[in-house]
Amino acid sequence: MQKIKVLVILALVMVSSGCATRLEATMSPGQELKDFGNVYVEHFGPDKRNMHYIIADKLTMLGYPATPIEENGSPKNADVIITYVDNWQWDITNYLIQIKIDARNDKRHLLISGESYRTSLARKEPEFMIQETLEKILQEAGLKYNHLPE
Repeated sequence: MQKIKVLVILALVMVSSGCATRLEATMSPGQELKDFGNVYVEHFGPDKRNMHYIIADKLTMLGYPATPIEENGSPKNADVIITYVDNWQWDITNYLIQIKIDARNDKRHLLISGESYRTSLARKEPEFMIQETLEKILQEAGLKYNHLPE
């Protein structure tokens, strides 16, 4: 009987930890974001899936036109540079476990940061995770945006 209790508790812990999600955005202290202006999404070097194109497309659809650029290629007229780090995991198939998106000013100071984290059992498509992260960033910054269907 004791072994069954231990197995049930262990199974519950394993199942509940497989469904973890986190969505957050944080404005940097002392920073203010009234508008994005000229937005560029910089390619993250190790990313072979070209996520910067998806981020730029989602930002444009949300009402903030963005241009994807290669790493360290920020134009002089950039008001906001979006950087990101994508983290992929293997669990029967490859899936995006975490996307962290930062908005920086033209001097590369962090303005606001957002992150979506989903474990295997709560996984979503990269497009969904990017959209929810960008929406959370815009909400935290107090900026209006076009609501997109999920």
